[in-house]
Amino acid sequence: MPDEPDETLDAIQFRSNVTVELVKAAASDSDVLFAARVSTKGEQSLEDVGADAERSKGLINYLMRDRHGCYDAETEVLTGDGWKRWPEVTGEEAFLTLSQDGHIQWQWAERLVAKTIDGPMVRISMNRVDLLVTPDHRMLARRQGQPHRETWELLPAYELLEASHRMLMGGGRYDGEEWRAGYREGVLALLGFFIRDGFSNGGTPTFQLRKAGEISFLREQAARAGFGLTEDGDRFSLLADEDFRLLAKKCYAEDGSKVIPGEVLDQPGEALTELLDGLMHSDGTLSAAGKESYCTTSELLAGQLQELAVKIGRAATVDPHRSRSGDGHPGDEPGYEVTFHQERNLRPRVGWTPEARSRQVTVEQYRGVVYCVTVPNGTLYVRRNGKPVWCGNTPFEHNSMTFYVQAPIFVFREFMRHRIASYNEESGRYRQLRPVFYVPAPERKLIQQGKPGAYDFVDGTPEQHDVVVEATKRSCTEAYRSYLEMLDSGVAREVARGVLPVATYSSMYVTMNARSLMNFLSLRTKRPDSHFPSFPQREIEMVAEKMEDEWAGLMPLTHAAFQANGRVSP
Repeated sequence: MPDEPDETLDAIQFRSNVTVELVKAAASDSDVLFAARVSTKGEQSLEDVGADAERSKGLINYLMRDRHGCYDAETEVLTGDGWKRWPEVTGEEAFLTLSQDGHIQWQWAERLVAKTIDGPMVRISMNRVDLLVTPDHRMLARRQGQPHRETWELLPAYELLEASHRMLMGGGRYDGEEWRAGYREGVLALLGFFIRDGFSNGGTPTFQLRKAGEISFLREQAARAGFGLTEDGDRFSLLADEDFRLLAKKCYAEDGSKVIPGEVLDQPGEALTELLDGLMHSDGTLSAAGKESYCTTSELLAGQLQELAVKIGRAATVDPHRSRSGDGHPGDEPGYEVTFHQERNLRPRVGWTPEARSRQVTVEQYRGVVYCVTVPNGTLYVRRNGKPVWCGNTPFEHNSMTFYVQAPIFVFREFMRHRIASYNEESGRYRQLRPVFYVPAPERKLIQQGKPGAYDFVDGTPEQHDVVVEATKRSCTEAYRSYLEMLDSGVAREVARGVLPVATYSSMYVTMNARSLMNFLSLRTKRPDSHFPSFPQREIEMVAEKMEDEWAGLMPLTHAAFQANGRVSP
């Protein structure tokens, strides 16, 4: 092993603390109040931007306690597992959301809400929108007749009883999953065509066609994809490559019905447009008025087409459809008609006149369980009776805080289990990691006793602490020596770092809003006044305590309400 300079060995440090700094924030108690009051005061809420939040701490307490609007049990939400009725949602799914800059993103839930109510609900019922929500539920809408408020806002459902609005059925930009492999020209159009008109004949994608238009489309797309095509009467066999043949096999659900493979639905919007082109050429119709529709007996496929529509910047509604003589669908099996709406029709008017409003927005009594989840973007894509729309949730998300954190790597691995923040950690691939390592302080409890799920930690003896410190220092020093040895011999940093222990210090920036931070603090601090006791590892609790100190100074009223309500995030 090459000699190592003394100054490198001298540079090794051992620490027993963590560093947390609030480096950037757009968060204050008045942000919570402003976000809440825009729901009830509209443009007059601008007066509250610079107002004294101390005078409204009662409102913050109220919001903290029970200000989470919810959906009825018949509403469905679009998840990574497809459309689900709210009673079937576990909170572990990914949810389709819309960011403030118009990007469609999958996000994990921070909180699942299910509560029983007996009281009024707001019903929005019209051609393209159908919702039943609690009066305070936050709707993504745009109020009409006020030029200075021609923006999309998250406002409470009861406001729709009072004035005309537009709602948002679809739209947005979907960039797809970066890791998904792209497909060459023609492949997705062929796949869409196969989903309706194709079948697998010994592994060969095969079509039985008689219509000149369908035959022409198949020939054209096969040529674009570079696939051969053999013809035998009305039977056409596609000489596709192995990738397409495997993809075609994935177009069958367990019950034998046709579906869109999940990996294909994760393609960017431009690719999904080509897929839709193939679907429409196989079983789509275009009316003289320009109405595009697609009929299927697969409920799953109908829901997937709604997902496809929103990802290409459009929207689709699903209505029951029964086959009729002469429509090309034999039998009387119940089916679904999917109607695709153009971008210009995605903003339906709600309550445009007092007379229309009295029919379209009503109040009805509801007794039962209502549901919702909280996601970072504050929006969800939901549907009721086949009619989709974007909706939103809580006022504690209209703020942002960025913390700089230095801590051992094992703390960060615990931290990143929380899918409620954005993380940017230093990389051992691009820089030489510093020789700074964690050793427990004398007051760190060392002995674990009890059974799994009910452990208790107690103090160790001075001798046990000495053993921990000596073993940690010896192990970390030797590991760093090996790390340097590999670097000196020319080994890449990303390879050499493999020998370093999780006690190595790293640093990261973490950005979250107040609701996410409260969720983190409720789980990562041990407090006797918490409604739901938590027993975190001490090292991540050290980070949480410092973050809470910074936040308490930034938003003292919201922090006090968090404390007063049992340290439960809203």
